[in-house]
Order: sequence, then C-alpha cells, then structure tokens
Amino acid sequence: MSTSLLQTIISLFIGTIITVNGIAVHSEDIINSAKSAANGANMHQLATVIELYYSDHNEYPNVSGGTALIDTLEQNGYIRNRPLDAKAFQYEPENNAQDYTLTLN
Repeated sequence: MSTSLLQTIISLFIGTIITVNGIAVHSEDIINSAKSAANGANMHQLATVIELYYSDHNEYPNVSGGTALIDTLEQNGYIRNRPLDAKAFQYEPENNAQDYTLTLN
C-alpha cells in the first residue's frame, strides 16, 4: 500500500471520528435543551395544578419532594400524565401547607 493512500485512509478515518463525535455531542445538547424546555412547561402546569388543589382543599399538598407531589396530584385526580422525570422538581410545603416552594433540580 502506498504511503499517500495510507495517509488518505488515516485522514478519512480521523475525519469520520471527529464528525461522528461532533454530531453525538450536538445531539446530546439538543436533547438536554428539549428536556429543559419540557421541565419548564411542566413546572408551569404543576404550579397551576397546585393552585387548583389549594382551591379544593384550602391547603397546598403537604408532601415533600417532586415525586411525592406528582404521586399526590395523580392519586387525587389532578393530573393524568406524569412528567418524564418527577425527580427534576423539588417541592416543599411551607407555613403549615399555606405556601410552598417549587423549583427545578
């Protein structure tokens, strides 16, 4: 095999690896961005549902953590579709369940 052919093959191989890795990183960024957007939309919907819960019970859900919040809202019929990752949310009732904090982890 000639030296120039070998150099060409090696160059193509290295170029392919760089291109594949570049696409993989780029697609991961896109997926992370989509997850972030979905979590933001879910957070807005959760805040709305939490207010509906308060309207019916005169207190906010008295549970701690995102998974417990989603479970409570689902069991009481306030949501049908769970967020993809309930652990992405942190929920804490405050002032004897008369207030709360809801944040993204």
